[in-house]
Amino acid sequence: MAGNEFDDFCRFAFTFLERRGTPFLVIGGLAVVAVGEPRTTADADAIVFVSTAEAEGLIRHAAEAGFDLRIEMELARLATTGTMRLRRGRFQIDLITASLPFEETALARATREELFGMPLPFPSPEDLILLKVLAGRDKDMLDAAGVARRHGKRLDVGYLHHTLRSICELAEDMGPWTRLQRILEGGPS
Repeated sequence: MAGNEFDDFCRFAFTFLERRGTPFLVIGGLAVVAVGEPRTTADADAIVFVSTAEAEGLIRHAAEAGFDLRIEMELARLATTGTMRLRRGRFQIDLITASLPFEETALARATREELFGMPLPFPSPEDLILLKVLAGRDKDMLDAAGVARRHGKRLDVGYLHHTLRSICELAEDMGPWTRLQRILEGGPS
């Protein structure tokens, strides 16, 4: 029963974004299911490619469309974190506003995969690994290792290195680079 409820929620959330014309990229656990190895997830995550004004409008329209949210709280979350949380019943979708040029590239490289009976945009295996390595949590590293295992020698390691090196140099933090090397060597951390 819960699986069907979650599927219904995801169809509702992604249809809402598509009807609004909001460019998005499914990430998080759902992307791992589609691009990496099977695992469970209880929420949805997406990067949205919108301006601040468009994100504010998205929040207001989400309330009108039937999401359970307090507009002022979500506007404050958007202002402080660049994220929005749209809840309906016991499920939620976290929307992260794109902030790195790499994310625009990931959107351009995305493929559409069928999930919940609808074609949705998912990152390439390389871009999902990069997103996970940048996040850096233990769960993300396990996910990145699973994607690397599934795609193995088909991964474009040159793209991974080139893209991540420029991000790390800009941030003056080579931690993600070290994490990527461990993933490529076959380990999660």
